[in-house]
This record gives sequence, structure tokens and C-alpha cells, in this order.
Amino acid sequence: MSTNKQARVWHLQASDLPEVKRRRHLENMLYTHKRVAQLAAEHRSHGLDDSVELYLLQLEVEQVLSDGYPDEFKKHIGSWAEEEARSEHHPQVTAENCSLCEAIAKHLDGEHNTPRAA
Repeated sequence: MSTNKQARVWHLQASDLPEVKRRRHLENMLYTHKRVAQLAAEHRSHGLDDSVELYLLQLEVEQVLSDGYPDEFKKHIGSWAEEEARSEHHPQVTAENCSLCEAIAKHLDGEHNTPRAA
């Protein structure tokens, strides 16, 4: 059985490449910001020494976004503050969305399941 339908093929033109690169860069920067901000909040919550360095990296990423993508920066800045506040927790409370709490819990479970020598 044959068909007369032709598949549409989308071709990028050379003039589209800068916009594609710019959009890809924006997506990468937004992802980087999300991950660095989450790590900074988690490290602050656990009182780790590198929390200040992570926060400074977060500010650098925000500056790049503000300079290169001011409309996107304005669009996201409010939700970033809310997400950051949700990511922080008291150091003696286990948070579900904290990768450090998860790693600690896995480590502790491993210790409890490991047979001890007499």
C-alpha cells in the first residue's frame, strides 16, 4: 500500500542559528540557576561551609540572566525567592526535597543494616 502523503521536513536556516543558540543558552542558564539555588539552600540548611560559595555562584548566574535576558529575569525572580524559601529547612528536620537529607538517610539506613562484629 502506498501513500501520496509527503512528510514535512523542517530545515533551519543559517539565520535561525543565533536565535536557537540564544534560546538554548537561556534554557541552560535557567536550569543552572535552579540547581545552584537548590544546593545553596540545602547547604545553608545543613550549616555547611561552602554554602556562601554556592550562594555567590547563584548570584553570578542571576547576574548573567539579568544582563542577557532581562525579561526572563523579571519573569522568574519572584518564583525563585519562593522556591529558595521552600528549599531551606531546620538542620534537625529531615526534608523530603533535600538531596543532603536523602543522602544522610541512605547512609544511616546502610549503617543500620550492616551486621556488626561481636
